[in-house]
Amino acid sequence: MEENKTISTIKLIASKPEAGNVMTFVFETGGLSWIAGQYQKYILPRAGNTKTETERWFTIASAPSEEMIYLSTRISPSTFKQALKALMPGEMIQRRSLKGDFIWEEEPSKPVVLIAGGIGITPFRSILLERQATNKKINATLLYFNRTNEIPFREEFETLREKHPEFTFLPIIDEGIATHNILSRVPQAHDQTFYLAGPELMVESVGDDLKKQGISLKQDWFSGYDERNY
Repeated sequence: MEENKTISTIKLIASKPEAGNVMTFVFETGGLSWIAGQYQKYILPRAGNTKTETERWFTIASAPSEEMIYLSTRISPSTFKQALKALMPGEMIQRRSLKGDFIWEEEPSKPVVLIAGGIGITPFRSILLERQATNKKINATLLYFNRTNEIPFREEFETLREKHPEFTFLPIIDEGIATHNILSRVPQAHDQTFYLAGPELMVESVGDDLKKQGISLKQDWFSGYDERNY
């Protein structure tokens, strides 16, 4: 996949609340081309003096066809998140290093299982809306594990479900992200490709369990989250 290490800047257009403590920040693309599901590094020098304070990786939550960059994240007390929240329309953020292979490559006729934990839903928003925009089948089951009923993008996924009978959207509230809780919902799907995105430790442990059962798996993990804040 493409990895562009050149630092450039893009302008904030708007910010908006999604659900709970999740906000979406809408930026100009700055001419960036990306594949739905990819991620990029973003830099806010005003957030501090070290890379730990000033740099974060974000999956691009918008579909390329939307022609804007959506960064959707939970707002925490971290200096980076607070600096991001304080950005005003017209202000800039730096970005570099587009990469990632968490993309839907299966044939349209072959169903897939998408598993999101909390903020791990962002790549699936990009992937699913891009498939709709390009008139592709959405032959998928989306299992969305969230700590509360405040679910980002819920209306968008429900609209997709109404328009695409081949698409199943199943929110799962306040239930552990565990292999048995996944397979009990898709008992017929062992021969399908699973896409798993969420807190890093969850993705590693559940991913290992799924692989042991012979399931073909793609993974995308989000650092800084655990079972208490995903």
